[in-house]
Amino acid sequence: MFWAVIGFLLIAAIAWQVFNDLFHPGGTGALSDWIGRALFAGFRRLPRFRPLAGPFALVTVIAVWVAGLVLGFALTYLHAFPAGFRTSTGTVPADTSRFLSVLYFSFETLITLGYGDLVPRSALVRFAAGCEATVGFGLLTASVSWIVLLYPALARMRLLARGVSHIVGAERDSGIRLTDSGSDVALSGLARDVTHARIDLVHFPIVYYFVSNDPNASVARWTKDLARFAREADTAGHPPHVRLAANALDRALHDFAAILDRRFLHTRSERREPIFEAFANDHLIDS
Repeated sequence: MFWAVIGFLLIAAIAWQVFNDLFHPGGTGALSDWIGRALFAGFRRLPRFRPLAGPFALVTVIAVWVAGLVLGFALTYLHAFPAGFRTSTGTVPADTSRFLSVLYFSFETLITLGYGDLVPRSALVRFAAGCEATVGFGLLTASVSWIVLLYPALARMRLLARGVSHIVGAERDSGIRLTDSGSDVALSGLARDVTHARIDLVHFPIVYYFVSNDPNASVARWTKDLARFAREADTAGHPPHVRLAANALDRALHDFAAILDRRFLHTRSERREPIFEAFANDHLIDS
């Protein structure tokens, strides 16, 4: 029974981590946060392969979920093997390679494959196998949903970066600054997009570890320009509606810097400029 208790504790630990990663990602104890940090730091030594850090972290997190549950359930079956199982021919399986046998049974049960070459006989093991199959189906659904929701969040980050790059390029080519255009719509749109980026970092922290191959598609490159837009527009001489939009952008940037520092950078600075510089450096952007 000792191994069954260990298995149950392992299952509970993995279930708690899955809950944190999917439903309470704001907590720094989530498994995805730890794995993301470790892989991000490792790939930092290989700048060419840095964009692989995020995808690798995502795949690794799901693999750890699966491996932990397979091992946990296998340990709960271990005490019942071989007497609590039957083969497809109705015989008791050989009492050899006990751990490998229950590990195999646990894996095929979790992914609901069910070849039928090993069948649980006792009511308790049948119940545990049914629970594992249910957990496996839920884990598959949760993993697919996580990926499906993650990439729109990543697209919103890229959209913000590309939008700012286009504005900066237009300023350079036309000789007209955004703030001189008197457009509160553009400033309000940027404030909204920055707020979306902050919310995405709260709900999907692993997005931080996805580094773009193109610096123009990285928000880390454009934080200074966003701050400049807010600073230049929120001055005397501009219309009230422009100053109001600029102030909203300034507040959105303040909140964005706060979540970056609290979750990822830990500069403990009360000013956002050092935080944004650390953000650019972390993503290998020339600040």
